[in-house]
Amino acid sequence: MLVFLLSAFFLNGQIYDVRSLKKEPDTPGTIEKNKGDLIARNADIYLETTINQEEYIVGPGDQFTFNMLSSDGIVSLLLEISPTGDVLIPAVGVIFVDKLFLNAAIEEIRSKCLEKYRNAKINLTLIKIRKFKVQVFGTVHHPGFVVVSPITRVSDIYDLVVDQEIPDQNLIESDGDIKIVSRSDISTRDITLWRGSMPINVDLVKFNVYGNKELNPQIQQGDIIEFRLKKEKVGIYGGVELPGIYEYAEEESVSDIIKLAGGFTKNADTNKVEITRFLNYLDKESIVLNSNRDIRAMIVNPEDHIMVRFYQDYKRQDLVEIFGEVKYPGVYSIKVGETTFGDIIRRAGGYATKADSLRIIINNGMINNIHDIELERITMIPHEDRTDDEKSYIKARYRTKKGTIESHSENYTRDIKSYLLNDNDEIEIPRYFEYVEILGAVTNPGRYPFMSSAGVSQYIKMAGGLTETATRKKYIIKASTGLRLPLSRKVDIENGDIIFIAEKMEYNTWNRIQEVMTTLGQIATIIIVIQSAIQ
Repeated sequence: MLVFLLSAFFLNGQIYDVRSLKKEPDTPGTIEKNKGDLIARNADIYLETTINQEEYIVGPGDQFTFNMLSSDGIVSLLLEISPTGDVLIPAVGVIFVDKLFLNAAIEEIRSKCLEKYRNAKINLTLIKIRKFKVQVFGTVHHPGFVVVSPITRVSDIYDLVVDQEIPDQNLIESDGDIKIVSRSDISTRDITLWRGSMPINVDLVKFNVYGNKELNPQIQQGDIIEFRLKKEKVGIYGGVELPGIYEYAEEESVSDIIKLAGGFTKNADTNKVEITRFLNYLDKESIVLNSNRDIRAMIVNPEDHIMVRFYQDYKRQDLVEIFGEVKYPGVYSIKVGETTFGDIIRRAGGYATKADSLRIIINNGMINNIHDIELERITMIPHEDRTDDEKSYIKARYRTKKGTIESHSENYTRDIKSYLLNDNDEIEIPRYFEYVEILGAVTNPGRYPFMSSAGVSQYIKMAGGLTETATRKKYIIKASTGLRLPLSRKVDIENGDIIFIAEKMEYNTWNRIQEVMTTLGQIATIIIVIQSAIQ
């Protein structure tokens, strides 16, 4: 028969009646509800995996459900390890379990109970993970104490004490000087976890690359974490996936740094690595590693510059794009120096049914990005000081985009098809539209059908004839070049051209009289001056 030595006991700051903790068959769910409440209170703790009872160390604040079944009934309790590291079970006594592994703590509680109740069946499970404070010091934005749990890792603490959104936040005062510390200044490779007097090195960069959890240990109660500023660096460039500057760590080989940089690229020469190394604060030497063995054996020094050679032409594709009115538009691979524009049009299936076969437009963005030195020189000159040739150059440059070829005639298009393609060329075959525009002093300006045999007079007649404001000045703006040419019988009208009839400009009569009187006055003044000079 179970005999309880205490009718009431103290647990978690409250007095509990032992009899009220006795679970009868007709009162299900009591412990389940309490357990759910405890889990809800602990919802901000996220497990990586199931707790390993052989690795988890218990301590003050951990909570258990305790269930003891005997011939006299069932006793169910919530047990919490006290600040002194023990648990109290009425009729059994105080059991010290602090700093025991979870399986050892459960076995200790079970064995103490069985000493008094040999035939009892005991169930015990951890339901809440404790929280505690650890000290963080060094060059971080929020040094001091942070609240953690036994499953917290150093990387989690880094996220708590280093501002992630504001890079320059903390002001550190040293000898009267104030220095701004950014997130990038704080070392993630030189972190020390002090466990008693034993230092444990933490390297979060290697942890992120290799996934080795030993490089990012879980926290234990009493641990102290020390952060430092980055001190030294190593640069690696060329045939690696993530070139750039990396924080230096002792006893790392060139091969280790290459792995941190994502490894070799496909076009890297894995047997050719060059190191530029300082001999002193000024002089340098060059070291060439010619084998994988040398790369693995060579230890990196602070401020080393590592260059991994790579093949620029490794599986290099030269691509062009053809779009518009062709049967199979898209991006095609070419051989520079061999493939012509006509070849690509044929590979694209030839012209579509609505293509303008007399036109072709070619652009190259890479050529367009090359500086026009002459244009830059002229634009630095004030407008009034530019020569006519310089003004003409600006006009010509704005009319023709750098890197562009455009044709509007059968002969020129035929010539262009024989030209050799360049990498990154963009070829457009425009859609065919038959039209001529008539603008200016006509009754009905606008777009009209193109007729190869029609002359200017016929187009003007189609547009309703000339207006009263029409002048004798008539021009054709060529669709192919944008040039404005005086109208003559020698100029053929082509598809897309613009016929422009200049108009008489409106003016105010009184203003024109004033202009005439002013001019006459100036002439009279000149005559008087001349006569005076003669006399």
